[in-house]
Amino acid sequence: MGIKSLASKLSLARASSQTILRPLSLPLDIRDKSLLVLLPAIQRDLMIVKQVLPEIQAYFGDKNVHLLASPDTQVQSIFPSKGFNILSPGKSDTNWCNLPSASFIEKLGSYNFDYIFETNLEENRFAAKILLGFPRAIRFGANGRLGLPYLNLEVKTKYLRDRRLIYHSILEVVANLTKTPQPISKVSKE
Repeated sequence: MGIKSLASKLSLARASSQTILRPLSLPLDIRDKSLLVLLPAIQRDLMIVKQVLPEIQAYFGDKNVHLLASPDTQVQSIFPSKGFNILSPGKSDTNWCNLPSASFIEKLGSYNFDYIFETNLEENRFAAKILLGFPRAIRFGANGRLGLPYLNLEVKTKYLRDRRLIYHSILEVVANLTKTPQPISKVSKE
């Protein structure tokens, strides 16, 4: 374990211990709310998230969905800029141990996200630090990796390897917890 990895682990541990947990009130109100989608750093997962985006837009609306790429990830060729607000952090937006800088989290704070969808199914410390930067947002994602205080709504799914169905399950649970559930277009099992 290198010094950068150790420093990022310690920074996350300190930030998570300082995060104040707030209760989740149900039913959720997602209509006309803003959503930040933390895109995965793995290329194959980016392609799967792209397939699930129409479902996400059906719930949150076209203009309310923001996509945040991991540093050093090229997403412009995968996600066309038309219709999506893509946020790509540059080298200056990370600190020396590859976590988001305080100024970058402050810049993201100006968007006032109501919900954050963590799509990383593998470890991503950059995304974990972003989650801790928005304690008032409802942060949801897959069960078993981050837990509290990173996510305040973890969804356990019966799908172990089919990532598209994992994302679909998460969105289905969020939809079922809303005041006015919208119909979900079923994800095809190709």
